[in-house]
Amino acid sequence: MKKLIAFALASILTLSLTACGGASSTASSAAASTASSTSTASSAAESTGSSTSTDGATPTLDAIKEKGTFTLMTATGFPPFEYLGADGQPAGVDIDVGKLVADELGVEYEVLDMDFGLLIEALKSGKGDMIGAGMTVTDERAQQVDFTVTYATAGQVLLLPADSTITSAEELKSGDYTVTVQANTTGDIYVQDTLGISSPLQFKNAVECAAALAAGKADAAVIDSVAANTIVKNYEGELKVLDEMVTEENYALAIAKGQEDLVEFVNQVIEKNIENGTIDKLLEEHTALSSEG
Repeated sequence: MKKLIAFALASILTLSLTACGGASSTASSAAASTASSTSTASSAAESTGSSTSTDGATPTLDAIKEKGTFTLMTATGFPPFEYLGADGQPAGVDIDVGKLVADELGVEYEVLDMDFGLLIEALKSGKGDMIGAGMTVTDERAQQVDFTVTYATAGQVLLLPADSTITSAEELKSGDYTVTVQANTTGDIYVQDTLGISSPLQFKNAVECAAALAAGKADAAVIDSVAANTIVKNYEGELKVLDEMVTEENYALAIAKGQEDLVEFVNQVIEKNIENGTIDKLLEEHTALSSEG
């Protein structure tokens, strides 16, 4: 259950092409990842039954249109994908992608902000229509939800104090360091399963991890590369990011099982907005906005 630009916009795009998880929505990288996440979503849907019948019925889409509202569930504190904007409301790439879906459906749009660890159960219980939270596609999650095509790629990195002498994640295996992570994310899994740190310092989002690191409460944070490279700009030289990527990950939106018509519809929206460059523009825009002040 866990949870992908660099030091300037040019670096963002460079990193996204080369890193195991740099922030790239780009048509090329996302399209390359689409097959795997589409396969995951399709196979998962087949195991639970498709909501699109052979006669072209679209029960999920019809229900949303009748309700008149499309609800996205997210977990702010993970810029540039989701954060609180200047008006105190959820903003970010995922928020805007959800709005694109709602607009295509011709309905009102609603965003519910909650803890990341609660998202999948909330989706399964029908509290929202889709999760947009920088969520990495994993086999474990695919057993509980269906994923759309990939719209961005990511990787976990080390966020460190600027004067840290740590040079690799392997050093953290010594047990001599306090490591902070966002609870219930792929970074959390990596730290516990790969680095063997059974009790990392857990917070509810990447922003809180960085704050704890800057305050001297931890020696390192393992968080997503996109969030790390965005957050570090707010600390004016206090923090740094190691270039090493320790995982490779694909981001997708999550939809409840058995709603294949909604998955197919959202896939079409994502693919169109990758091809026309909209998602790349959203990444650039929100990286800049979430790095301000």
